[in-house]
Amino acid sequence: MRSFVVLLLGFSTVLVWTLQESHVVVGLNENDANVFGDFGDPIPDLNPAALNSFERGRNVFKKRFNRSQGLGPHFNATSCSSCHEDPVPGGSSQRYRDFFLAAASQAGGSMAKLYADCTNGNAGSQNTELCLPSVVMPHYGPKGTIASPVAAEVEHPKISAAADLVARRNAPPLFGVGLFRLVSDEEIISRADPDDSDQDGISGRVNLISAADGRVGRFGYKCQTASIEAFNRGALNNQMGITTDSTELVGAPGPDFMDKLLGIRTAYAQIPTPRDRLVDQDGVPDPELGRVSLKDLIFFQENLAAPRRGPITREVLRGEKVFDRIRCTDCHVPSLPTLLGRIHAFTDLLLHDLGPENADGIVMEQATGSEFRTQPLWGLCQHAPFLHGGSADTVQEAILRHGGEASASRDHYLELDENDLRDLHRFLESL
Repeated sequence: MRSFVVLLLGFSTVLVWTLQESHVVVGLNENDANVFGDFGDPIPDLNPAALNSFERGRNVFKKRFNRSQGLGPHFNATSCSSCHEDPVPGGSSQRYRDFFLAAASQAGGSMAKLYADCTNGNAGSQNTELCLPSVVMPHYGPKGTIASPVAAEVEHPKISAAADLVARRNAPPLFGVGLFRLVSDEEIISRADPDDSDQDGISGRVNLISAADGRVGRFGYKCQTASIEAFNRGALNNQMGITTDSTELVGAPGPDFMDKLLGIRTAYAQIPTPRDRLVDQDGVPDPELGRVSLKDLIFFQENLAAPRRGPITREVLRGEKVFDRIRCTDCHVPSLPTLLGRIHAFTDLLLHDLGPENADGIVMEQATGSEFRTQPLWGLCQHAPFLHGGSADTVQEAILRHGGEASASRDHYLELDENDLRDLHRFLESL
């Protein structure tokens, strides 16, 4: 009998170890924000009115615009979900949906647009001259016709020989990204070390957005905007030619109301300024997306749930230690505090110089041509491509292409033995 009990206890112990090795479930820490869900879900605990707004916003996100609704004149997509569809609306996209930015370099590291601005200040010439709202190069948009009353006799834009700065981009996944608005400016600034004062080779910088009253940028591959609204309005206009009015125009006019109402936005900005009105000359009354729909669209993206992590195994836990040991966490900070609790996005929301091997020359606000935001890693296991502009097809390729401030971590990665390398990739696959 005693032998049987010993054998039973031994078997039970082995069984427990096996279960722990294959699938260790980690619950929420009391300091963690309850913001996780399946891809495309809203964050938990939204009330019925908020859920209704979320679903209306999802419908706007999936809406396919046509010419009569303001699409174009030149465009890359007919809906937000055209480029954010994988695995569900709000995700990223396959490589065939990549788009390009093109500009001409100038002295001092700045850049210039190839085409005139499509702003209200240029409205009189838009019927006869090609103009684009940003450095985004559209794929579609033929000459105007009676059936499609876009700018008459205006050719579809091409990347001209004057463009010596050409960058390829893949639409980033949006799951959980809206939560970055809840990270305080002070928290992001506290992690910056622009002069590398501690001599560790890492010198993250903030991108202060002049058009947003000097707020800290946190959205986009170069932290080029400080709000979900500004990012959305930029994408709508630059990628689809859809005009909007800023939600900040609502309310009693101040002394500079007309300046804000008629202001011309920055020439090569990826996004419009927060307090402006966008117009175009396609024959469709502006704004082409109303303020209520815009607010719902913003609410949808602000409240998309953060991706759930995969199974946490012993290999994953060991890999997390390797991730920290080779100093990946110097930039991919595991968690950040928000008003709702800590979120685990593995980013510091700072700009880092990735060296000449990764530089694209695209300047956005204070971000130089070789600086990019630390790409969040949550949801990594569910989507490709990877890296800071979506140019790497595998996780390993993304790691090996790290340069500049990330060179030391890349070199440490190359020195890992077989066991540490396996554990590290198991950890990354769990995110």
